[in-house]
Amino acid sequence: MTKKLSEYEIDKQNKKQQLVRNEFLYNGNSVGQYNMPLIRKQNIDISKIEFLSYVNTKKEDNENKNKTIHFFTYDWKFEKVYDNADDEIKKLSQYYCLLSPDFSIFTNMPLALQIESVFKNRWCGAYWQSKGLKVIPTVSWGDERSFDFCFDGIEEGSIVAVCTYYRENCEEEFMLGYNEMLKRIKPSVIICYDEPFKSMIGNIKEFLPTTYEWTKDLNWKDLIQFKWEKQNKNVSGLKTKDFKFFDYEDPYVKDQMTKCSICGSVALQDQYGNGECKNCGWKFSKDEEIFEQKMGISYPMLVTPKTAREQYKKGLPFKATFTEFINGLFFYSEMLFTYNNIMYEVFLKQDYTIMFCSKDMQQEYKTRQEFENNANINGKLLKDIWKDVSFAGFMYCE
Repeated sequence: MTKKLSEYEIDKQNKKQQLVRNEFLYNGNSVGQYNMPLIRKQNIDISKIEFLSYVNTKKEDNENKNKTIHFFTYDWKFEKVYDNADDEIKKLSQYYCLLSPDFSIFTNMPLALQIESVFKNRWCGAYWQSKGLKVIPTVSWGDERSFDFCFDGIEEGSIVAVCTYYRENCEEEFMLGYNEMLKRIKPSVIICYDEPFKSMIGNIKEFLPTTYEWTKDLNWKDLIQFKWEKQNKNVSGLKTKDFKFFDYEDPYVKDQMTKCSICGSVALQDQYGNGECKNCGWKFSKDEEIFEQKMGISYPMLVTPKTAREQYKKGLPFKATFTEFINGLFFYSEMLFTYNNIMYEVFLKQDYTIMFCSKDMQQEYKTRQEFENNANINGKLLKDIWKDVSFAGFMYCE
């Protein structure tokens, strides 16, 4: 005779299952070193796809039952599809198809959280398929480190969805992952939410973001104007009169007063906390103290606020110390400086070997300490002649 479980025991089992999420761990239902749940290939009629944002879904939504649900919005607006999956399934089952939820993968997120975001994406897709729903996997990626897991859990030849929405200025980074996706997944169809980049290849089906569906009714001249504005809406220095469809405001205009952390004078900053002091010339960001504490540098000056205050009191120009320069090397990977009117470059190779070179010389060092103690120009140690170095910084920043 089977013992009937109490409500407490049932609730306890459900909570445990919600914690371990191992429904797809066995029987070939997960793949990769992180056991990503597998979203299976399905036959889906692309011609039937009309998008509706998850934030606009509702119970008994007869008006939109033929729509496909996307999750290209802030994570907090759709986290409950993972956290409370059983409660959400009835509402989601009304619709024609679902994209797997696009949990964020930012390059500055800890890798563990990036892996978790991909797992949640695949788990939701696999769970919905197990309930008989149509699912198209959404693919997203960070930098090259994410390539070890971000394409797992999707069968080769699947229909996939990608998003270029709000990524107008990130084509180079986007294409690095996009091309890798083509190699790994070999998708049969690529649904692109928003306008594809010109360098994208494959069987691409473009879909307007739901926010911009009204542009379908524009004439060709206005459509060109709209696309130009959309491409340039976050570009500094444009004029309000050049914009017709967007309420354009220069996102980088410095119109907020603050106190300079170096000389104490009034300085102007933009909405992101970046600015410049006209009195002392200090260029600052809202994170300069964090950069100093964690990395021993600042942005965009490289020289730390502590060093800058000491130099300002002595009436000296701002200049990174030798230690700050090397700290910058291990953060930005490539640094420049000038000595006797000759430009020198210091950069890290993939194995963190330090290369020190100019057009006439090249030196190689295996460790930071080796570089600090031995880097030289014509036999003069770099650390000893640092006082005579100028324009020391990352890329071409002072």
